[in-house]
Amino acid sequence: MPVSLRASLARLNDTRSIEHGVVWTAANGLLMLIDPRTLTPRGRLLYRGAMAVLGAWTAWATMRTDARDEIAPAARGGYSVGAAGLMMAASEVTEGLDARIHDAIARRGAARPRVAMALGSAVLAAGTWFAGLRSPAAQADGFAEEADDRPETIPVPADVRALVELLLGATDGFGAQELRAQLAAAEAVGFEGPEPEGFWPGIGFEVPDGMPAAVPGDANFPVVGCFSALDGRTFELYLTVLGGRLSTLSVSEGRAWTDDEQMAWMEAGRGVHELPAWPAPADLELLIETPSGLTPVSA
Repeated sequence: MPVSLRASLARLNDTRSIEHGVVWTAANGLLMLIDPRTLTPRGRLLYRGAMAVLGAWTAWATMRTDARDEIAPAARGGYSVGAAGLMMAASEVTEGLDARIHDAIARRGAARPRVAMALGSAVLAAGTWFAGLRSPAAQADGFAEEADDRPETIPVPADVRALVELLLGATDGFGAQELRAQLAAAEAVGFEGPEPEGFWPGIGFEVPDGMPAAVPGDANFPVVGCFSALDGRTFELYLTVLGGRLSTLSVSEGRAWTDDEQMAWMEAGRGVHELPAWPAPADLELLIETPSGLTPVSA
């Protein structure tokens, strides 16, 4: 990752930086402009996902700033995922409270209750951020940033390497050649889920500086591996590329799931964390994204 980009991300994840305060305040205000009651099932799912991402980022940045020496990067990842899960689990409660506040403001004659709520949320977020700057810990530490926040790495596990090689070997396009070279030199960053000793279907990669970058630079690699698990449900194994570098290998629910299936799955508190292990390469059906959707990779 280029030094300038790494430095920008470091400041964005530093709760005492101006960049973090601005983005965090804006995110809280913009999400409050959305009325969940007006959304379609897919829209509500996306809204809840955005709220979960905001919760996870808040948890990550807070731990990175205030407890970086006490909590390892892998554990921070697990706690952040837990924060996202809590946000999803509390969605019904928070959306009900949102509706009551909206209606109460409307009854008092406000012409645009949503705008009032968004402004209030932004002011509260900015105030919370500013209050954190005045805490004793923040005053003691100052505004120092550490741009080179390299996580602890491990050798790429053999099963992970085999899966990534399978996906990257299905095509020579989309930067596959550069990504294969990066994989050969990369180390892995383990992610912890809700159970520290349990399996989590996601892993990151640290690629040495100076290696040729893949193009496109920021994308999901178009070849995915589909497999069945957990009572025949479909899941997708996919690679993420960030800044032209191999970033993560992850599992998500299959794109063939209907909105109702996805909603019922999430409302039941279920997720990919239930998977017991990475799929075997032989269990994957390789598909590639095309203008008409996912199609099988040509033999």
